[in-house]
Amino acid sequence: MRKKLLLATGVMSSILWGDFRLEYQMEGDMKQIVQYKDAQHVLITMKGNHRGESSEQLILGDKKFMIIEENGKKRYMDMDAMMQQMKQLSGMMGSENREADSSFKFKVIHKGDKKKVAGVDAQVWRLEINENGKKENMDVVVTNNKRVVDAIKKYSQVMQQLTNMGDDALISLMNIKDGYAVIEFEGMHLLNYSNADIPDSLFALPTGMKVENSQKGGLPTKIQKPPLCPVTGTHGVAKQLSKILKPKANGWKLIESANCMNMMGMQVENAIYQKENSYIHIGLSINVDGENGMIAKYRKNNMKVDHLKRGKIEGMEYQTGLLELIGQNVMDIKLPNAMLTLTATRNCKDDLSDFAKEALDLSKFVPVKKTKPSADDALKALGAIFGGDGASNNKASDSADMQKAGELLKGLFGK
Repeated sequence: MRKKLLLATGVMSSILWGDFRLEYQMEGDMKQIVQYKDAQHVLITMKGNHRGESSEQLILGDKKFMIIEENGKKRYMDMDAMMQQMKQLSGMMGSENREADSSFKFKVIHKGDKKKVAGVDAQVWRLEINENGKKENMDVVVTNNKRVVDAIKKYSQVMQQLTNMGDDALISLMNIKDGYAVIEFEGMHLLNYSNADIPDSLFALPTGMKVENSQKGGLPTKIQKPPLCPVTGTHGVAKQLSKILKPKANGWKLIESANCMNMMGMQVENAIYQKENSYIHIGLSINVDGENGMIAKYRKNNMKVDHLKRGKIEGMEYQTGLLELIGQNVMDIKLPNAMLTLTATRNCKDDLSDFAKEALDLSKFVPVKKTKPSADDALKALGAIFGGDGASNNKASDSADMQKAGELLKGLFGK
């Protein structure tokens, strides 16, 4: 219910004011700059003193990018692919049981001194925080400046959209009370607020950038081969997929496959088929807690799925549908303690269920015993992915990308 109220409030407030810029001081000498034109044009920049490097997150239409700059060169990374991979690694993002496993409540116990922060009238409030039964007090600085409150509501919704984590604790804290917003708390301090116009040029993508076509974002139309193992790189042979997949089917050819992750009982193996300039990406997640398939997650979050169809292949249940948000056809096949997901590029004309019946031999899949590693343990072990015997072409770069992604996500949430 709280999510629905926040969403409704955000829609109403978006009518009131447009462009804004927020600048925050974060932990570790990091600064975060939020430049917001509208819900489909947002740029968040993280700057630090470490070798002068910076990272950016860009929302452009229905596409989300992480932009990493090193030595004057920018690299664009698909954030949806990154978050999907991180979700597979930790079982934490989009988990069905996440809200049930934790609780966060707070109440205002004292309203103290008035002060100005970044030129905004504000007041210090003391909160009693109750998280998973543990109580502690925390001071925050709040404001009822209508423009700033509107900006922070939009900013918190952007954070939720970028991470897809649904962090109720942070969002409810930042939007502390109707008509008020938190502008300062431990690890996150507002330095500047401005409602000056944000130039359109800020959101222009570089000429010739190789990005898959977007329905709303106005990006180049050439279809590019999707990444085999986003973020992690490849790490040896895809043992289970190699048994399941046929080399050719109805004009499609298997062009590559690999193990993307194997740790703590969780396995992720991916493969790609090609037919002319169309591609089908196949992902097999084994023993990944909370993995229920892309279509189930979209429907659970009330996101539109067109042409939904259900059936069985070799006795295994499947769902197919067009995910309107990303404009792609997806098929989820539920295996014992595993999920097989097929995603077709937008120019693919073939029916995924027909393709699956010809390309897959599900009888060759060997079930794995179910285990339940914790999300915290999975994240702590993340570095091990890059240290084993893999086949990644650039392990150092992959590892640096993951480290930067982690630092940026921590910065976003002040954690």
